[in-house]
Amino acid sequence: MKAIFHIHSSYSFDGNISPARIIKELEKLGIEFAAITDHETIKGALEAKTIAKLNIIIGAEYTTDKGDIIGLFLKEDVVSGSRKLQIAREVISQIKKQGGIVVLPHPHRGHKLDEELINSVDVIEVYNSRSTKIENQKALELAKRYSKPGIVGSDAHFLQEIPLTEMDFSDSDKSESLQSLKQAILNGDVRIVKTEKSPSYWRILTGFIRLYKTKDPRIIVSWIKKLRGYRIHL
Repeated sequence: MKAIFHIHSSYSFDGNISPARIIKELEKLGIEFAAITDHETIKGALEAKTIAKLNIIIGAEYTTDKGDIIGLFLKEDVVSGSRKLQIAREVISQIKKQGGIVVLPHPHRGHKLDEELINSVDVIEVYNSRSTKIENQKALELAKRYSKPGIVGSDAHFLQEIPLTEMDFSDSDKSESLQSLKQAILNGDVRIVKTEKSPSYWRILTGFIRLYKTKDPRIIVSWIKKLRGYRIHL
């Protein structure tokens, strides 16, 4: 069964794809499972679940004092849509109390890594389409060093980015259920079948969307700093 993780909808402060458009694209690609993980909220995933025939994993990507933390298989929002900086330890605890999976996304981009953080997560994102080759290589090495299962994420903010990564868990369980996928992820039984890099111009456009939606001029300063060192591939 095909699965794609780490997708942002228009419910993210830097996203512009409606959940309906995401579902249409996923169905066109023949995807059976997908995780929508908007910034600070599960609203996009919940909306997608009401209209999708495929299996939608309820998730969100929360901003914390140690960097972004993704929760999968959530039942309710961890921070109720708040954009305030949260304590990583508390966010992780709340995700686990719901029976969710804690994912450390793009660990070498925007994180303050320490033993407590790494040991407390369930899964490490070993490939992110918006990360550099070196960042992804370090992420894979980190997962191996701490014996953590790995997943890949497209980190899609635009339709064109959605199919950049893909996983398959057909060999792990004959049951096409979210529970079987959850167990496969924790057991490291998900097979990575596709990893492609996102052109950096999508990140530039994402910065403009975030600036437009939040009206915060400080974002453009931060955005320019993050883009230093990236070459635009047309």
